[in-house]
Amino acid sequence: MDEQEVLRKLGFESEAELLSVKQLAKYHPIYATDYFDLSIDEKETNDSIDRLSVDKTFLPIFYYSVYGRIMISGWRALLNTDYKNKVISINTKDHHESWIKEQRDKTNYFSVDNVMIDEKIPVYLNEQKKEIGRLFLKIDQGHVLGKFSNLLSYIENFLGNEQNINNIDIYPQFAHANRNSKKDHGQVNFECIITKHPATPFYYEAEAIFTHPLDKIPIGTRIKIITLEKTEDGHYQKSTDPDDIFEHVFIPNCDYAESDPASVLSSDNTAVDYRNFFKEGDLRALKWKNIDFQK
Repeated sequence: MDEQEVLRKLGFESEAELLSVKQLAKYHPIYATDYFDLSIDEKETNDSIDRLSVDKTFLPIFYYSVYGRIMISGWRALLNTDYKNKVISINTKDHHESWIKEQRDKTNYFSVDNVMIDEKIPVYLNEQKKEIGRLFLKIDQGHVLGKFSNLLSYIENFLGNEQNINNIDIYPQFAHANRNSKKDHGQVNFECIITKHPATPFYYEAEAIFTHPLDKIPIGTRIKIITLEKTEDGHYQKSTDPDDIFEHVFIPNCDYAESDPASVLSSDNTAVDYRNFFKEGDLRALKWKNIDFQK
C-alpha cells in the first residue's frame, strides 16, 4: 500500500497532518511498508527502562490532554526477564458489565461499539437483507498490549477488578493492522519478534495513538522493542550490541489495500470520511463494498 493511501485511510490529506499528531511528532515518522519507522530517543528509552524493576515490571503510558484529564494510552513493560515470576497475580471473575455494552448508544445500531461486543447489525448485502458482525467487517478486538505479554491479568489487578481486562485493553482494529501474514506488517508481526526469542529480555512499549484525545477510535498503535542486557548489579539496560533488535514503529489502523481482494472498504472513501469514522465511531461514515446500511 502506498503512503498516500495509508494517510487517506487515517483521515489525513497530507503527511504533514500525521507529523502533527501529538503522540508521534517527536518520533519523526518515516513510511516503510504498511507501517512507519520511528526514531528512538535514547534518553527517553533509558529513563523508561530505569523506572521498571523487580517490583514494577510494567507501568502505564500517560497521555496528558487538558487540565485534570489524564488518559492511559498504553503500557511499558519488561518481558522475558527473570523478574516475571516475582509478580503476584490475583485472578477474579467478579467483574461489572462491559463498559462498552453499558455506555454504548443503544439508539445507534451502526456504532462500532455494537460490533465490538459481537452484536450483529442489519444491512443490505448485495441488495439482500442480512445481519453481519465484526468478522465480516474485518474489525478485530485488537489489544493494545497483546496477550503474548502474559501481563494482562496483572494490569487488570493494577487497575482494579471492576472490568475484565479484555474490555479495557482493546480497541476496534482493522484485521490488516492487527494480524500478520507474509505480505502484511500488522501488530502481530512485531509481537512475534518477542515470542520467537523467549530467552532474550526485552523492553516493550505499546500505545494507542489518537489524532485527537477525544476521538472514539485510535488511528493505530505505536510499538517499541528494545533488546536488554543485564548489568553487574542485576538490573537491566539497553543492549550495547548494535546487532541486537531495536524496533520502534507506528502501525496504522487501516484496512487492506484497495487493490487487495481482502479489502472490505470502497475506494470512494475520502480522508474526510475516514476522519469522521475515527472521530465518531459510526460505521456509516465509511462506504463499504457491497454493503448498504438499513435506515
